[in-house]
Amino acid sequence: MDSVAVAVPAEVVQWVNRNFPKPSVDQEWLQGCYEWAIGQDGVRPNSQKLLETIQMQLLKSSLSGSMDSTDGLPQDIGHLNSNVTLSGVPTLVEIISVSEVGSSAFQLDQVRKAREERLRAGGYDEHGEGDEEDNLEGEEEADLEVEGEGPLPKYPRSMLAFVLSEGTTQFQGMEYKTIPQLSLAHTPLGFKLQLKEVRFICGVANLEPDNVILLGGESDLNQHRDYYLRQNLRERMGYAAPSTATVPLR
Repeated sequence: MDSVAVAVPAEVVQWVNRNFPKPSVDQEWLQGCYEWAIGQDGVRPNSQKLLETIQMQLLKSSLSGSMDSTDGLPQDIGHLNSNVTLSGVPTLVEIISVSEVGSSAFQLDQVRKAREERLRAGGYDEHGEGDEEDNLEGEEEADLEVEGEGPLPKYPRSMLAFVLSEGTTQFQGMEYKTIPQLSLAHTPLGFKLQLKEVRFICGVANLEPDNVILLGGESDLNQHRDYYLRQNLRERMGYAAPSTATVPLR
């Protein structure tokens, strides 16, 4: 006999819609998330813990699965002739890729190789770099394992470029002013942020601290973050043909 779905309380739906107004959260995803959440220890219906659990799962999700595909940005928002400014409620997006465009690909690749060697020498792999707070201790220990090598090399920080998506449409984003909380080394793929009154020039979102709300999180894309970084640098150096396909949404 099929189990009967537990209705998501109106208060929870209102909270989700208020905090994540655009795109709308997919109702089927919210239903599944709610049923899973209330089955966790210490999570009661209509409790603050429930809302925190739903938000955490949303920030860990791929927006292609958790957002309503009919309620996002215009599909042509990233076209070269697109010159608009977002208005209304903030729009939730995730970072599909991140690159440092203010420094040469060769310089970045040299730093990348040095970081990988240092982390491996200290007994750490490169896949743990995604979260700065969780891995800072590991990076320090890696330094201690390699005497005389100095601190872990840092990527030069000038201007970051992104591929962003609200779950359906991908578009380019560029730092118009530095957003210090984001970096090539520590910002995971799938990181969520909300755009408010962001200006698009020739299809590129101009980002600055005043027009973004940083939320955090990541998605399954982050498992392949280092591969995407290597491929991006190889393409910029001319070692591999630029891909004609966008990063697949999941």
